[in-house]
Amino acid sequence: GANRQAFSLRTAAELLRMPRFWGFIVYVVGVASVYDVFDQQFANFFKSFFASPQRGTEVFGFVTTGGELLNALIMFCAPAIVNRIGAKNALLTAGMIMSVRILGSSFASSAVEVVILKMLHMFEIPFLLVGTFKYISSAFNPRLSATLFLIGFNLSKQLSGVVLSAWVGRMYDTVGFHQAYLILGCITLSFTLLSFVTLRGGNRLLPTAETQSPA
Repeated sequence: GANRQAFSLRTAAELLRMPRFWGFIVYVVGVASVYDVFDQQFANFFKSFFASPQRGTEVFGFVTTGGELLNALIMFCAPAIVNRIGAKNALLTAGMIMSVRILGSSFASSAVEVVILKMLHMFEIPFLLVGTFKYISSAFNPRLSATLFLIGFNLSKQLSGVVLSAWVGRMYDTVGFHQAYLILGCITLSFTLLSFVTLRGGNRLLPTAETQSPA
């Protein structure tokens, strides 16, 4: 039978008493959620660097498609990479890539620059997703993993995203994309650095192509 128990208020309450759970929440809300809010309007920012919105949309589509192919390739290799560097370092690497992309966008002045910045997204996603799964499995009791992923990652990211979206939307209207991105980038960088302290290390290995093959 499965050794993972379904969501319950009891397991949720157990998580809420764990300092390392709140350390993970700090990363999810301060880094991953802020980045999601940034990425929501990036397409509009991207199109502003082209002669027409139609041309911008066309290029954005090409870049996104190419990036997804690259993303799939990196995702295939990600478990082996994360096993080597550890879950905490994978999450911190993702945080640094997110911070570079947001801060870089605040200083972007050409179409080439925003294309490069868009491509960074494809490197960040594998580290974030695989690092999150490995961190949950290595830093917490496996029986809490389903509840932890539901509350600690999905729910906290979505709820904080709703709150942040309203605030960031007002910033876009008042100070513009560049200044808003500078503020968001400083936030993600600060929380990434804070996560050096709040996240715990772990050394449980993820299955890779080699470890999954029968002996």
